[in-house]
Amino acid sequence: MSALPFSVSEPVGGPAATLVAVEEASQVGEVRRTAAALALAAGLGEVERGALAVVATELATNLARHARRGRVLLRTVHRDGAGGARVAGVELLTLDEGPGIASVARAMEDGYSTGGTAGAGLGAVQRLAGEFDLYTRPGDGGGAGTAMVARVWSAAGVGPGGRREGVERDPLRAGVVCVALAGERACGDAWLVLPQRDRTLVVVVDGLGHGPEAAAAASEAVRVVRERADAGPAELVQAAHLALRATRGAAMAVAAVQPAAGTVLFAGVGNVSAAVHAGGGARGLASHNGTVGHAMRTLQEFRADWPRDAALVMHSDGVNTRWRLDAYPGIARHDPTLLAGLLYRDAARGRDDATVVVARDGGA
Repeated sequence: MSALPFSVSEPVGGPAATLVAVEEASQVGEVRRTAAALALAAGLGEVERGALAVVATELATNLARHARRGRVLLRTVHRDGAGGARVAGVELLTLDEGPGIASVARAMEDGYSTGGTAGAGLGAVQRLAGEFDLYTRPGDGGGAGTAMVARVWSAAGVGPGGRREGVERDPLRAGVVCVALAGERACGDAWLVLPQRDRTLVVVVDGLGHGPEAAAAASEAVRVVRERADAGPAELVQAAHLALRATRGAAMAVAAVQPAAGTVLFAGVGNVSAAVHAGGGARGLASHNGTVGHAMRTLQEFRADWPRDAALVMHSDGVNTRWRLDAYPGIARHDPTLLAGLLYRDAARGRDDATVVVARDGGA
């Protein structure tokens, strides 16, 4: 069984997904072994680990047999359950660059295999996973391809048919892709989505450079937010500024989304991009120049409207800003992880850590 890509004693940033390229059949086993290691670490039981093995095999085989430039991103996920319990699971996000799925309905039919695998294809994935969604654009040009997300949850949060039970609805649904620079064990980015009583904090931090020192700075900023989580965005960035003086510093953005009030408060320093997308338009949330922990001028906190159809997109500068939401028609109807994955697929620079967080109303 493959080891996880880090030691708990070293700065790791993130939490980052493990990325496995899948372009031929021999790489399917690596996806399955990585999923198994994550499942053990998350405490999933034998039945859930068996289901996850089938899900991992089906999704990876689908990429190896049919897709161009297939990748699987795997990570541990958690949800708040009833009574304050934490429910653990494993998420698999697959990304490819074509040719897409011509008929999703046909692909999801029982017995329609991705290539002769034992689980009988995507229908089995949908049955075994607690959550499953896909987005596809058939074709050969830019933007073509498919993204799929599947989550297998521990038995504590799963009922008959794989449905999550005893899990409270989050104020926001969030999707995250966080990937370390190739060759690095630590991720210089860090992120946090923290639901609270009347708001949700969304944080993206990009430590200067990459590797363990950048990860230490980014992780320290997230630690400060957790410790002072009742504060406003500007106060949180200011507190991180003081705490990061002994580190190489970071870019940092904090949004406090208040759905009931219809507002979002925001403060940021450095090159973390953030915007609220709603009604076919977008409002950028401005960050100040500077480096948290080193050079930072007086901070200003901004307020923006948060309509019911709003989506917050925040990303580090490992992802370029030349993407357009309308390049993904219908994406608002899908799991926000799929949009985060598509933006990573299409806009990651490839020479830095990359993080994308997408959040929208939990009822959407």
